[in-house]
Amino acid sequence: MLEKVSIVLSTYNNEEYIRKCLDSCFIQDYEGLNVIVADDGSTDGTLEILRDIKNKQDNMQIISLTHGERGIARNTAIELAKKIRSQYIYIIDSDMILEKNLIKNCMDYFSRNRSVGALIIPEYGFSNYKNFYSKVKVFERNIINNSGEEVGRNSIEAARFWRIEAFNLSGGINADEVSFEEIQPTIRYMERGGKVKRAVFTRVYHDEKFVMLKNILMKKRYYFSVMDKTIQQEEKGLRKTLQRWYFFRTVLYTKSNLKQYLKHPLLTLGVLNMYLLLTIVGIIELIKIKVKRNI
Repeated sequence: MLEKVSIVLSTYNNEEYIRKCLDSCFIQDYEGLNVIVADDGSTDGTLEILRDIKNKQDNMQIISLTHGERGIARNTAIELAKKIRSQYIYIIDSDMILEKNLIKNCMDYFSRNRSVGALIIPEYGFSNYKNFYSKVKVFERNIINNSGEEVGRNSIEAARFWRIEAFNLSGGINADEVSFEEIQPTIRYMERGGKVKRAVFTRVYHDEKFVMLKNILMKKRYYFSVMDKTIQQEEKGLRKTLQRWYFFRTVLYTKSNLKQYLKHPLLTLGVLNMYLLLTIVGIIELIKIKVKRNI
């Protein structure tokens, strides 16, 4: 009997991309597959699209929620996966497109490597937009994910394909943590002796969509403004955050990525500029938090 795998995702006002994402889930060649979507209070046509797809797919569940933080929606979907006794969960974003046979290949890997509790699925960035910072985000995504099977302790990548017992051991996603909450289960699991590998034999395509520098700064400013929740709730949270700060990520300095910088100097400068500005924004927001505490 095949072990049950549940793909879990949350979505919010994502009518333009959700069908492509789910189509890539349902073409997977794995009979024990289930798909759980938590809609986080969408106000566009997302929920109607989900219901239309559900009418054609018996192995799909929709959870309709009021709008809140992403972690709440994800945890709701994960809890349903546990309730239906899934042995594995694969946590994705609604703007991702799965490579063909991703599920089957990962399950084959797990069957051969019983000591591995979770897999990081390399994300290949793409965008249909050709403006400079859309290209920069794609370039950044691809250099961050340009690494081998072994996972360093200061990696920023989150394991997304989990044996359910390994995910439980990690402590799962803390919905009270709004920033960097995705990576925390991976960090905790590795600290507790769990083994995480990077699934270099497959990939998932991540649509970066339309990106402008000011949008990146605005989005990250919000995450930095609530970062103290993550820092306070995680053991040695400040140290772990600093270890994974932009310029401290060791993957940036691998030989293969150094070659990419030489091939794409303008995009490299774009990433450097983005990281410098984000560092400044992050420091300002963290100072604001400290000042508020002392008032």
